[in-house]
Amino acid sequence: MDRYRPEVLGIELGFRCGTAASGLRRNGSLIPLPRAAGPNTESASKADLCSGAISSHHPMDTEATTASRVDQRVVQEIFNGVAAETGKAFFDALVRHLARALQVQSAWVTEWLPDAQRLRALSFWSRGHQVPDYEYRIQGTPCEAVIFEQRLVVVPERVIQLYPDDPDLAPLGAVSYMGLPLRDADGEVLGNLAILDDHPLAVDPTRQAVFHIFGARAAAELGRLRRDRALRESERQLAMLIDSAMDSILELDATLRAVRINRAAATCFGCDPDAATGATIEQLFAADSCDRLRELSALLQGDAATTNALWIPEGLQGQRADGTAFPAEATLSRFESGGQAFFTLILRNVEDRLAAEVRLRALTDETAALRAELNALRGFEEIIGTSPALRSLLHDIERVAPSDATVLITGETGTGKELIARAIHRHSRRRDGPLVKVNCAAIPANLQESEFFGHERGAFTGATQRREGRFQLADGGTLFLDELGEMPLDLQAKLLRVLQEGEFEPVGSGRTVHIDVRVIAATNRDLAAMVNEGRFREDLLYRLNVFPLKAPPLRERGDDVVLLAEAIAARVARQQGATAASLGEADRARLKAYTWPGNIRELENLIERAWITGLDTPGGRVLNLARVLSDVSTADPASGSHPAAAARAEAPVLTVDEMLEFERANLLRALEASHGKLSGPGGAAELLGLHPNTLAYRMKALGLTKTRELRHENS
Repeated sequence: MDRYRPEVLGIELGFRCGTAASGLRRNGSLIPLPRAAGPNTESASKADLCSGAISSHHPMDTEATTASRVDQRVVQEIFNGVAAETGKAFFDALVRHLARALQVQSAWVTEWLPDAQRLRALSFWSRGHQVPDYEYRIQGTPCEAVIFEQRLVVVPERVIQLYPDDPDLAPLGAVSYMGLPLRDADGEVLGNLAILDDHPLAVDPTRQAVFHIFGARAAAELGRLRRDRALRESERQLAMLIDSAMDSILELDATLRAVRINRAAATCFGCDPDAATGATIEQLFAADSCDRLRELSALLQGDAATTNALWIPEGLQGQRADGTAFPAEATLSRFESGGQAFFTLILRNVEDRLAAEVRLRALTDETAALRAELNALRGFEEIIGTSPALRSLLHDIERVAPSDATVLITGETGTGKELIARAIHRHSRRRDGPLVKVNCAAIPANLQESEFFGHERGAFTGATQRREGRFQLADGGTLFLDELGEMPLDLQAKLLRVLQEGEFEPVGSGRTVHIDVRVIAATNRDLAAMVNEGRFREDLLYRLNVFPLKAPPLRERGDDVVLLAEAIAARVARQQGATAASLGEADRARLKAYTWPGNIRELENLIERAWITGLDTPGGRVLNLARVLSDVSTADPASGSHPAAAARAEAPVLTVDEMLEFERANLLRALEASHGKLSGPGGAAELLGLHPNTLAYRMKALGLTKTRELRHENS
């Protein structure tokens, strides 16, 4: 505090006043400063009246021997008032004692807010009391020159007339003003120190000396407050950064006692952060880990140390408050503060990281599986149909769904076996769990075991990460095994164990995983025949065939084919942003007459093809089913064993003339069926699936245009 004695302040701080330097001697007296002559107030301009302590408008007699000296009592009074204060109390004491010592009405010290272009009072003393929360715009005030020109501004009188835009001067009855910028060591403006009085203010070097001395003290205190504020903010941000880190961070002293731990460390060790302060490493780590920490800390602070940080590749064994242990990767670094050594220990719980990675992979696989299921579903949300065969199937689904019985779905390809599996899952008690689909035919035989049961890291070439299998992903839900007949025999044995025991071992692991999964299997193969051939396990067939379901082929579902066709057409129309016209009687008849060897999958493909080749009408697009069904009817048979294919194979080959005669006879039959009506509802064009113009062209080509029995009626 000695440095703030009056005799020291003058020598250390001093002030600049024109080109002359001034300050206080060690005995408290002022180093002589020339006296300034008063301004001519009758002719003084604003620049004259708002000058610095020394300017061309206020010449001082530098040769004068009658120099002013600072009244030691003025300095001593202010010094005594502020010597023991800091912060807000210092500024309050400063402006109070400054106003009293200089016998002025008001004194204040402010902080400059450059972004807002405002000054905020740190303390404002006026008329014998503090003025709280004082803040003002700088434009148009005498403080504007103080801040922007960074100089002492003295307005001896007529301050209201010189600054008419300052709204605060008139209420105070202000006459005179003096202000000084407060700057830091780099010259940046921090704020200002100002006084205001309701009487003219003499341009007195004594006042200026006092003003400069304590302005410098105020600048130093304001700079200190800003540095403290910045330091506290930096410490706050650092604390938030440390506390928000996912890794556990421990600060240890030279004896390896915990000085501080972050939130992650408190969670990891299962203790309160404050309670961990002062804990020894023996309370936090296993014995061998404590020995390792002592060894490494000695290396870091020894004379031969070449680094201040070490990676601990083997990790450490942490010890929670409840006695349980956890493995952790770790780094140890050394730093000094206040001449003392400290250590920073950063831990990462390996169990938590591996669990997060496993869960992430599981979610990724599950997301991919669900996306594949939705894509495979191709828009169907419900099983559509009213045929007796389908009603019987839905009845069985309704009965078996609530149980956990294993279901085996059989049927031809394209009959909707996966849709049946989804319906069973959706109506079961596991509907909130996952439905995981595995296509046994799509997985290479050498990877099926890993796909089903998962594997450990390094279990085989290419197994760079631990992975959960489909059974584990389906835990608590349903696993749908499609194309079951493609599963190899060695994997069938392991599947049988899972079905019987509800447990398995991942590839490359000796641990047993217990699961709760319902299995639904599907195949288009004859598993009984495969058993006889030795290609499928009989005991597995018995275990899977607890509740068999047979998906009826489309040719056995009667009018369901029409309902399905309309639903598919509506879906295609929605995707294209268009409308599908209702199916005519001829189209309905064609759909029901076709045998559909590819079942619903074939129907879907043909409807999309009929949409592409269809005709747009005011009532929507008309599907060109006549063309697409004609194409599939005349195509080479995929299998000669199918009845329809065999019938087509036995049909004779027609000549061109025979084909023309066949077409002519077919047109006549259509005209007869439509009673001679060519277009419109029930017309021959609709029955034939042709555009009316195309029908007219074909009739002309076949010589039917002049037949008087024909009647052309437009609707």
